[in-house]
Amino acid sequence: MFVILLETNKEKVNFGQTVKGLTKNKPLMVFLVAALAFMIVFMLIGTVNVYLFKDYFTNAKALSMVGLLQAVAVFVAMPFIQPLVKRFGKKEVASGGLLIATLVYAILYFLPNLTATQFIGVLTVAMFGYGTFNLVVWAFVTDVIDYHEYLTGLREDGTVYSIYSMARKIGQAVAGGVGGAAIAAVGYTAGAEAQTAETLQGIHTLGTLVPAIVLGVVFLMIVFLYPLNKKRTEQLTADLAARRFKK
Repeated sequence: MFVILLETNKEKVNFGQTVKGLTKNKPLMVFLVAALAFMIVFMLIGTVNVYLFKDYFTNAKALSMVGLLQAVAVFVAMPFIQPLVKRFGKKEVASGGLLIATLVYAILYFLPNLTATQFIGVLTVAMFGYGTFNLVVWAFVTDVIDYHEYLTGLREDGTVYSIYSMARKIGQAVAGGVGGAAIAAVGYTAGAEAQTAETLQGIHTLGTLVPAIVLGVVFLMIVFLYPLNKKRTEQLTADLAARRFKK
């Protein structure tokens, strides 16, 4: 009985350390908010694109090309991710991809008279940008776990990863309703033969300016609030290795 009580107390202490470490883990907090915002805007883009090509460009068939190029952009980016991260760092590569996507969406907003084909051609560059971020972001989890171990002395991969997984699910749930609400907010009328000019402009804004703003905010968060750049990550890895060796 005495042994059981000791084990129970130990679990409580570890749980307290875990909670304390999570609340003090700035990289984790910034990473979760940034990933959540990215997930919401990514799914919003997918929803708005349906109306953008069907109603604004009156070319619904072009939407299939968007999906194809989005997949191609990711496959093209994949071979470059590891050498880029090795040379520049995860934070630097991810933020670079976000900056590219932000600038391209901003440019598209100020070019309202493009054809669907021209729009897709420019958009492909943005796909490459946010596709790069989407590939690198998973590697952030490892650094966040390392930082948690650095703070608490506890290696809790499952706990940290489950928190990130839950944040993504929350983002997906929120984004599911945001897209429809945003389309309704610009005055979209289902079943109408044609939408008003104001509604079409609103759809164009939702598909260009809104992603530019949100992706820009995520970019600023990663650059200025997320502390684990290449140099600090390497130092963190070295410190943890030295600590483990002493044990």
